[in-house]
Amino acid sequence: MGMTIGDPRSNQPVSQDLPPQLRAIIVALAVWLIVSVWGFVGAGYTPLVLAIVSMFIVVAVGLPLLLGLIARRHRVGNADPAESDSLSEWLGRDFAAHTGRMRGAVAAAQILLPIAAVAFGMTIFALVRHFDVGA
Repeated sequence: MGMTIGDPRSNQPVSQDLPPQLRAIIVALAVWLIVSVWGFVGAGYTPLVLAIVSMFIVVAVGLPLLLGLIARRHRVGNADPAESDSLSEWLGRDFAAHTGRMRGAVAAAQILLPIAAVAFGMTIFALVRHFDVGA
């Protein structure tokens, strides 16, 4: 039988929380999405519908962030290393997600990609609608 070597990352600190910079990026992308959605404003009931969509975005982004902050405050034990490290240090560290352990950079990409894609896509749709000559 060969000798088994343990995971070299096993003694590195693992973060269970998002750094404040990543939460700020999520909020900024949500605000960008709300602004781009309002690019579709028109006559009639459109402002009412856009206000409801905006509130849905605020709840969909704000509720998980708020619950994460509450969980972080009530966590028992050692402080999470994400609180004191820079974003670049957090990206190089492991992140303990519910599905398992992964690098911080991979976790950040999986967290930011959906809202960034929707914000950029909605901006493009709003710009096309705005510059369309037939509209």
